[in-house]
Amino acid sequence: MKKMYKREIYPTKEEWLNNRGFGGSSASAILGKNPYMTIVDLYKRIVHGGPSKNDSNESMQYGTLCEPLMRKLFALDYKDKYKVKAPYKYEMYRRKDKPYLTATLDGRLTDLITGAKGIWECKTHDIRNKADDEMWQLGLPDNYFIQCLHYLVVMNDCDFVILTAKLRYFDYYHESGKKLLYQKIIYHVIWRDDVKDQLDYLEKKETDFYENNVQKKIIPNYSIKF
Repeated sequence: MKKMYKREIYPTKEEWLNNRGFGGSSASAILGKNPYMTIVDLYKRIVHGGPSKNDSNESMQYGTLCEPLMRKLFALDYKDKYKVKAPYKYEMYRRKDKPYLTATLDGRLTDLITGAKGIWECKTHDIRNKADDEMWQLGLPDNYFIQCLHYLVVMNDCDFVILTAKLRYFDYYHESGKKLLYQKIIYHVIWRDDVKDQLDYLEKKETDFYENNVQKKIIPNYSIKF
């Protein structure tokens, strides 16, 4: 299959940040499924140069530190199944025909048996209540699922995404403060063939937002539900 994307390497984090288009978080914001950013926030960031997501809180720092360790653990556990390739620093993939669609991956996979190409995505999450835990057991939260879909939209020759999630369970009412009780790692696999309609829908919505809002500098409609 002919690749519809290109690989880009940037010398600094600042240049990498300045050249990002619509990534996984942008995709979920466009569909109204990002709990941390609305489509209006995204529009302002792109058109007016608003601030990017703050990555300085403890949970995000923890996730950043965990990623290379979890990637190595996955490679060790599945050494007979997948070849795992870590990303190069400040690496990005960009659609050639729609350069505003970009992807920054946590890893790339090759199935050693079939040769199929895939994407490895890493998440860490602190479980705060029973409903939160049940949501993860039933499937991926919407924003993470859409992020995986976005990567498949950009990486047209990849057949699947494996999302590895490290879930931490705390006692938030412990006398000494927040206390870690236990943790576990779970996996979710998304196959391109199973989500073709969702991929088409997502690409259409991202394209519409770019062409009719970003390019024309028209702020998108946004409604708040109570």
